[in-house]
Amino acid sequence: MILQGGRDISIVQPPPLLSVLPVTARPASSTALPLELIQTMNYTFFIHLLATDSGRILPPGKSLLSMMSAPRTNAQSDGELPKLEDRVKDLVHKAFWNEALESLSDPSPAIQLPRLKRLYEDILSTISPLLPRHHPILGTLAAPLSPTSDPSRLAIMHLREILVALRERCSPARDPVIDGLIRVVDEPSDLASPQNLAQRVTDAARGILELSEVMKEDLSQFVLGAMDEKDLKMMVTQHAMLREKALVLHLWPPSRLEPSWKTWIRDLDVSLYPDAEPVHPPHRRWSFRLVQALGSGSPVSCPLPTLRAPGSDGDNVEDMSHDLDKPLNIVPPPFFVTCPALFAAQNHLQALVIAASLRSLVRLPPQSRVSADDAAQDNSASFSLRIWTLLKGAADEESGSEDTKVVNLADEVVRMRRACAEHNHPCPPEEEARLRAAVDRTLQPRDPVFLLLQKRLLQALATWLVSSPAPAAGDHGASTPIHMQTGREMPGKRPRLHHGLENPQSVFVGWERERGRVPHIKGFEDDVLAKEVGETFKRVGRVADWTDRVWQDLIETGEIGGSNEKVASEHEAGTTSTSK
Repeated sequence: MILQGGRDISIVQPPPLLSVLPVTARPASSTALPLELIQTMNYTFFIHLLATDSGRILPPGKSLLSMMSAPRTNAQSDGELPKLEDRVKDLVHKAFWNEALESLSDPSPAIQLPRLKRLYEDILSTISPLLPRHHPILGTLAAPLSPTSDPSRLAIMHLREILVALRERCSPARDPVIDGLIRVVDEPSDLASPQNLAQRVTDAARGILELSEVMKEDLSQFVLGAMDEKDLKMMVTQHAMLREKALVLHLWPPSRLEPSWKTWIRDLDVSLYPDAEPVHPPHRRWSFRLVQALGSGSPVSCPLPTLRAPGSDGDNVEDMSHDLDKPLNIVPPPFFVTCPALFAAQNHLQALVIAASLRSLVRLPPQSRVSADDAAQDNSASFSLRIWTLLKGAADEESGSEDTKVVNLADEVVRMRRACAEHNHPCPPEEEARLRAAVDRTLQPRDPVFLLLQKRLLQALATWLVSSPAPAAGDHGASTPIHMQTGREMPGKRPRLHHGLENPQSVFVGWERERGRVPHIKGFEDDVLAKEVGETFKRVGRVADWTDRVWQDLIETGEIGGSNEKVASEHEAGTTSTSK
């Protein structure tokens, strides 16, 4: 983020340095990474999550602004005597608050209300830069005070609302201070004296004014406090996209990144995804290639290029993908930051196939009977939910899920078969043994049922990724294009990522592309599975859309900063080939 004077600062505050990066080099290789690079990578992963999945980063009850704050340091050293100016300020402030306490302790509302209104004006001018322009509490402070026989109690209610609003937007380091002030304005007793109420009001108001000044110093830029969450989200997205591309190009220069991307695209197996065949030019088929990688039995990975430590085999920068024992499912550098999200999606896709395979073993009644039979519907839903809970816990590596084994899944299948068995045809021990063997066989990646369901799921995902939303009723215009076409008539190179946020067409606004509805897939019709299919598809779609925006030049031309003439010539060549 560029501020006045061209100073580049970090707009968000990452947590302490992670001991293990989301994507790391293997310990077996002698990897030498500068500490500054590790910190940069840690920060880039952090801000990417903040832009794409902030729920995993933000503490409960915190807004996005709270992560853009850094606690200030005390300017006065320990043991340093206060200056004359500080002593004068303390005397003036003490006199101010003594006068406020005296006025608010007066039993007459006619004395309290004017003094309370002036106090509200001071608070309003102080907290306005910290809250959005249309925040309700700002309107309350600006409005005339309502006539009341007990202004102090009304003030306590308003001050509590102010503290709650500030707590959402302050740095987490300030939470203890605000919590202490909230305890000051907790609902007072009905027997509380006017002096006690006045003391609560002045203590809370003084704390709010002091805290607001501290929060302003915490913020990287005062104007951030007046932004709403949508504006802040756009700013974080801009910062994340630019930082991500800069990091990847620092690790992999274009001379290495471009060939790796083209090689990866050429490895697409069109026989698995027939919908990719008519897509021209071929580099537009990258979404299908991504789905092919997610369907692999090997985990997706994006190894770091490494610098061999002195004394090891060579001191030059090498790409770990050239190792003899390299992983079988390496994605190119543009997926370096999104690789953890792809790995999670890969696990979820495999879990969905397993759940659908197990469901095929229990002989559940047809969907029409399930809809009419409440008992059958309950059994079907409970089985799918229990199976998915076990598989999702293992896929997300939740605490305690490491004990999930095939025997647990087999137990659920047997239990469900017993529940669905008719009274005159119970499930004998021999049938249970066959079921357990079938579970073990079905979970093998080469099982025909597993492969069939996986093929259906992956082909549906690939088709959905390149789909467009259905046009609205009466709308016969063109649907949303898969790739942005504007500006192609301009000669020369055009920048792909703009720094200006005032442009409503900015690439940082609405980077997620609209698509058609998630299709119904045979074998995944169950309500629980259908819901999870939709969530997993959208997770992959977010990665695809993010990559499409950050690396648009590479995706459209095969080059970093590729020219528009090349795009036009490839498009024309593809059209000619299709016509032939």
